[in-house]
Amino acid sequence: MNILKRMFSVKKENAVYASIKNLPISIWWEINYEGKFEKLVLEGSFSENELYNFYLVLLQEYYDNFGVSEEHSEFIKAKLKYTEKLADYIIKQTNESKMFLEMAKIEMQELIPKEKVEKEKVELFEYITNIEKNFGFQINEDELTTYKFYAYQKSLRNG
Repeated sequence: MNILKRMFSVKKENAVYASIKNLPISIWWEINYEGKFEKLVLEGSFSENELYNFYLVLLQEYYDNFGVSEEHSEFIKAKLKYTEKLADYIIKQTNESKMFLEMAKIEMQELIPKEKVEKEKVELFEYITNIEKNFGFQINEDELTTYKFYAYQKSLRNG
């Protein structure tokens, strides 16, 4: 991820949100749940590929600060297992290795995060309302940064 950061931070950094510490949660929500990567742009225009790379840098910053969910970790483990079984099947070409590959594929497909997110999508206002209720102050989702939002969420989870 550091390579991406260096490649895309030269002159374009001021033209896009470059950190979750200044990115409003309302925009982060639109990017993650609606795929509106163009919301990252402050000025100018960028290709879809450039926008996606900017997003990956922000996503890495999120992971660095707040970690990954248990669900996401399980998906990554299943994906790794599938990759190992695929390599094993390519090398051995046996019925047994093919069977293990198919089992790993099914396991990985059951854990695909995107399907679960769509089934259990929670609206941003529900989280904001919960924060307001627990902390006792009002929040403007267009001003609250992504970093602060997740810091509040983490604080609520940790009690």
